Amino acid sequence: MTAAMDLFGRQGYHATTIAQIEAAAGLSAGAGGLYRHFKSKRALLEEGLARQAAAGRVLVDDLAIASPLSRRERFLAVARAGLARLEQERDVNRLLLRDLAAFPDLLDFVRENELRRVHVAVTAFLSRELPDAEDPEALAAVVMAAVSHYWIMADVFGGTHPHEVDTERFLRALVRLVVPEEQDVPTKT
Repeated sequence: MTAAMDLFGRQGYHATTIAQIEAAAGLSAGAGGLYRHFKSKRALLEEGLARQAAAGRVLVDDLAIASPLSRRERFLAVARAGLARLEQERDVNRLLLRDLAAFPDLLDFVRENELRRVHVAVTAFLSRELPDAEDPEALAAVVMAAVSHYWIMADVFGGTHPHEVDTERFLRALVRLVVPEEQDVPTKT
């Protein structure tokens, strides 16, 4: 699974052959060993996406935990965790951008089991943290888009964002935009 998702992420789903996956997984390339574990390359892709969705539950659960940190510190931790999650699931994210349009059912799966779930959790987090926010659902979409776009651009340009704004500067600017200074208070316990 790991070898296949790595190849899918680096080369693309369609450009990756079963023989390449077998060789990368330590199986005899071209001998059909992959088919003892998965009925097809698509079944392998489906399992990889399901594993990614399951792994994302940890981030969603973390959004619901109260913390004694200030609002800005909590938001910074959430944004930082979002970037880490994007990097952790780099191969799947590359697939999402490059290949999943060819699989509308799998694109729907990712939308429902990953993106929508995270959006709901971020919306709830922002609603709790910023009770006066005018539209927490839209704000969650803006935050997710900003973090995702930052990660995508850094990934495309080999790990360095093309605007040469490092991750910490980006995250702190995002926090200042989302959590006004007057709302930066610790949680009451």
